Amino acid sequence: MSVVGYQYAVDNLCPACTIGRLRANGIKVARGRDHEEAVRRAAEQVGIDFSDEHTYDSSSFPKAITRQMARTELIELPNGEPGEIADERCDRCGKWLRLGEKSPTKAGLTRWVRDEHELPQALAREIAETLREWGLSHPAFIDESNVKEAAAQHPHAWLSYRFVDYPSSTETKPIHEPDDTDDECLYCGQAWQAQQHQTA
Repeated sequence: MSVVGYQYAVDNLCPACTIGRLRANGIKVARGRDHEEAVRRAAEQVGIDFSDEHTYDSSSFPKAITRQMARTELIELPNGEPGEIADERCDRCGKWLRLGEKSPTKAGLTRWVRDEHELPQALAREIAETLREWGLSHPAFIDESNVKEAAAQHPHAWLSYRFVDYPSSTETKPIHEPDDTDDECLYCGQAWQAQQHQTA
């Protein structure tokens, strides 16, 4: 099982922050080694049986977090829906343990939402902020349904596309009022009637 981080006292830490915390606590950790080997050797120096986590407490020495163990419960999803991310962040530096990187800034997430889903800047900004509030702060954990659900939380212009002279042409043009009231908005996935009720 691949180790992606460590539980040390009350914190979940990435490998680099774990080694930094060990050194800050006066425990020597070899440089230039794989983090698993380095932590294991550090454990031997202080008389810890690192292979048996039941023989020591995380307050005295780090315990391994494997890829399978890294989980973040999402508690802010709309309508109280249960949710989970198969990763968790380092409590010191903010990196996701499995991804090995931080979430983008607010501006970075807004750009990703705008470009990936072809949204107006103002709506993308509101969607990005809502996604962050839900705990979905990294593109790796965001799918199209999340973006549309977030879009439905904010007033916006209805948009769809209509074929021009179909089937003789595959050209499309944007439309802001539907041919049918059941037509869905590309931004939020809501039908015309539902969106008009939501924005009224």
